[in-house]
Amino acid sequence: MARPHIEFIQSQVLPWFDLDHDSARPGAMIKVLSHDEETAAGSAIIRYPPGWTLDELHHAAGDEEFFVLEGGLTIDAHAFAPYGYGFLPAGCPRHHMAAPNGAAVLTFFNGTPRRVPGAGTFDESAVIALTDPDQSPWISDFKHGLAGSDISIKYLRNDAASGERTWLLRRGPERREDLPPTGPTETHPCVEEFFLLEGTLGWPQGMMRPGAYFWRPPGIVHGPGASLTGYLGLFRSRDGPFLTDWSTDEKPRPFDPDYNPTLPRFLAHHAATPYQGADPY
Repeated sequence: MARPHIEFIQSQVLPWFDLDHDSARPGAMIKVLSHDEETAAGSAIIRYPPGWTLDELHHAAGDEEFFVLEGGLTIDAHAFAPYGYGFLPAGCPRHHMAAPNGAAVLTFFNGTPRRVPGAGTFDESAVIALTDPDQSPWISDFKHGLAGSDISIKYLRNDAASGERTWLLRRGPERREDLPPTGPTETHPCVEEFFLLEGTLGWPQGMMRPGAYFWRPPGIVHGPGASLTGYLGLFRSRDGPFLTDWSTDEKPRPFDPDYNPTLPRFLAHHAATPYQGADPY
């Protein structure tokens, strides 16, 4: 069973769970954003308490991708600062992990999230360690098809073989009168995943605030959006290259949308009450 369509939920309403000794990160806490029951792949926020350490040679059976939301995470010689990013392919060994001051880390596993003793076999060329966000440049001269100005992108990962991609997109605030009242919708032939880091984004399913998350299967019609504050978001594409098909007809742009999400059955009870609190995640 593929992961269900989630569009969108504020991560703040989801529960935290303690991770036990047999888990990938013993002694930390996890908040599951989405999960594939068939492959055990999933997306989560992992919270490491101050002073957390794991001194044990191990590797993961699948790829692990992560983005530091706050605090800092050390993996061997790499100390990842806030908004630092890493990609560790299946089999890549870790000798030492630590979060001296604690950390909240957006983490993506493409298989069972467990640690395997010892070092594995892995493709060293696939490892990415952007410990500081300034290691990767912002690019503004790219084709995006979005309305408005002051839009830029920072590529964190581009897999030439699969076409899968991870990137940050930011846009500055726009005045309502400068944005077209309507806009085209779009579809993609791949999975699109999103986590809102800063700002707000009006969407047909509601007003996203920091911590908003969606997992969108291929072929789902979505948009248009509107952001009067500007925003910064992390995007991932899975299961093929990221291509966009824009519609020829247009729909109203959601400047003040009500919360009307698309949620699977196990999350449907959250649809009645959009999150309005102040927790970061």
